[in-house]
Amino acid sequence: MNRQEIEAYLLELDEALAEAFPSPEPMRVLVVGGACLLLADVTTRATKDIDVIITDLEGQGEASLVYQLTKTTRRVRQVIAAIGKRHRLPPKERMFLNDDCALFLEDMGPLPQARLFHAYRKLHLYLPVDLRYILACKLMAGRPDKDDADIAVLCQKFGVRTREQAQALVSHFFPDPYEHDLHELPHTLGRLFPQ
Repeated sequence: MNRQEIEAYLLELDEALAEAFPSPEPMRVLVVGGACLLLADVTTRATKDIDVIITDLEGQGEASLVYQLTKTTRRVRQVIAAIGKRHRLPPKERMFLNDDCALFLEDMGPLPQARLFHAYRKLHLYLPVDLRYILACKLMAGRPDKDDADIAVLCQKFGVRTREQAQALVSHFFPDPYEHDLHELPHTLGRLFPQ
């Protein structure tokens, strides 16, 4: 999805969510990953999905579309999947808006300060105030095939040129050295910043 496609999907999703959940309470989501970079005009590289962390679902607080599903989160999943199916997305991509990354990110540290990016009727999108958070996330994920292009753009944007600078950035957002080792950050930094 490019930015225009993301915006079209989000508008359609908002309309469907407003119909499925007529209460005035919004669904607040923090957009992370490639979709965040597209919406923030950092990159034009297409993404397969919209990675989010649900920070508030209908006034009930944080929610997950993966773990400990409730009646509400099951319905949200059905709405998303129905739109994906209508657009003929492959079965594995029908959950075009998902929070698969949420547990990974929440386990590593507190969520960043966020700013409201767009308030639809039901869906309220937030982006991190400091987009260096996305760089830290991508460095911790360490997926060469999925993240290296974004990492290169973000390193250039934020002036990260050395392994030490990258390590300091990650440690700012995710300070636990155990998490660094668990997610093989030293290996990723060695690959991206060879001495």
